[in-house]
Amino acid sequence: MKAEVNSYAGASLLASRGARSREQVRSHKGGHAGFTLLELLVAVTITLLIAGLMLAVTMNVLTLWRRQQAKYTQAMTAKQVLDQLEQDLQAAVHRRDTTRWLAADILDSSATLANHGWLAGPGMMKPGGGGSLRPLPEPGRGGERLIEQARFGLSGVWLRCVTTNVESGGSLPIVVAWQMARRPVTGDPVAGNPAPVRYALYRSAISSEETLVRGYDVASGNYASSNNNPYAVGAAQFRLARNVMNPGHANLIASNVVDFGCWLYVRDGGGALVRIYPGAAGDLSHQAVGQSGANDSAFPVVADVLVRILSEEGAGLIEAMESGRVVRPADQATDAAWWWSVVEAHSAVFSRRIEIKGVAQ
Repeated sequence: MKAEVNSYAGASLLASRGARSREQVRSHKGGHAGFTLLELLVAVTITLLIAGLMLAVTMNVLTLWRRQQAKYTQAMTAKQVLDQLEQDLQAAVHRRDTTRWLAADILDSSATLANHGWLAGPGMMKPGGGGSLRPLPEPGRGGERLIEQARFGLSGVWLRCVTTNVESGGSLPIVVAWQMARRPVTGDPVAGNPAPVRYALYRSAISSEETLVRGYDVASGNYASSNNNPYAVGAAQFRLARNVMNPGHANLIASNVVDFGCWLYVRDGGGALVRIYPGAAGDLSHQAVGQSGANDSAFPVVADVLVRILSEEGAGLIEAMESGRVVRPADQATDAAWWWSVVEAHSAVFSRRIEIKGVAQ
């Protein structure tokens, strides 16, 4: 009887232990059936941090891509400009006479830009004089002057020459003019509700027939314009003589150009290059007369050329500044300093040395 009682007690004890074990398992499983509020907050925080890091990385990549794209666009634009200018200058010709076969002028005031197709004001625009007029910068540490540090006034250089590279066969001389203009991208500069205003570079190649009639004196009044309105894009007159002074919209070669200039050289008796333009800090004009042996009117044999090109972002900022949509920051003392600080931050300078291979005829 005692053995039966012990057996029954043992079985009860085992059954009790099994029940407690199963309840502990159920309790253990039930305690982790869901996340606590703290765990959810930690998970959300980590997710937000990861998302923020991914957004920051994405934005940095996009910014870098935009900058690289802007640099590429500027470089390709500069190559197009410099390649074409090189062709024009390498094929430039002159005769040993009293004709002005090449001319370079800096027009550094709104008054001198009359009838050049410029929108001069109202309000702020590229400053003349002062910080903009530095055709011959001070020498650097090595004593060398660099054209990349030069600034060519309000207008940039207005460059004209007679060249033979445009017509078929390269045998018919024509007048070609290069100059900057600030104007609406379409329409007249004096339009009441103008299109967006941009600085741009124009190349006007006058037809051989028109050149023959007007003559080879590139600084002659025969190539003047009597009004400020340029020919429209679709106009057939884009190769007429007045485009030398007032280039038509069809003669656009590059947008967002805010400076354009050149240095001109001859060679001395020993073959060394001698800069003849600008000959001094205030030298704003050079007219090359075919028969002249004087440096201040000689026909050059080498040219250094410069073009400064804004990014599209920079062009938009300049337009906003000039239209009065943004206010000058307190740390900028003058509008001129502000204008150039934005230009230098959003532009690139390109230069090239070009040999003028055309010979006297």
